[in-house]
Amino acid sequence: MAALGIIALFVTGFVFVYYSYLSNHGEKDVSFFLSVCIISLFMNLCTNDGGVFGLSVLYLVVDAVFIGVGFLVDLGETLNFYNSIGPWFQRTFTNMKLIGWQVLSAVLFPVGIGLYFGNYKDQPELAKECGKASALGFVLCMMLLWTVLGMVL
Repeated sequence: MAALGIIALFVTGFVFVYYSYLSNHGEKDVSFFLSVCIISLFMNLCTNDGGVFGLSVLYLVVDAVFIGVGFLVDLGETLNFYNSIGPWFQRTFTNMKLIGWQVLSAVLFPVGIGLYFGNYKDQPELAKECGKASALGFVLCMMLLWTVLGMVL
């Protein structure tokens, strides 16, 4: 059941990213869905922390419904979102001159923050990629820490 809680946590994170994309690129107001995703993400972390993994099924159902409703809200932007995932992976993981810096920044996010501020004026592309990777690394580290400590304690 703990695995179900972790899967629900990451699916909820995906739904949050999905509705963030719809909010930034579409004309429709999806603030309700974004707020429910934030609340669901926090509640999922808390239920994993408390060891009540049975509620993870509820979070997965809400996520599945929200993904389906996203198609009804804005079909064009939803298709654009799913079409942009492949090129994002390709662009992110095939850029050989930056991939090492991105991995370093994501794994050791304080180093990524230092690389961001250290290269901001001289190499803005490197600084931007290191900053994004360190922000992602920080969020993933906090979620992982909260989840693991919640299961252990």
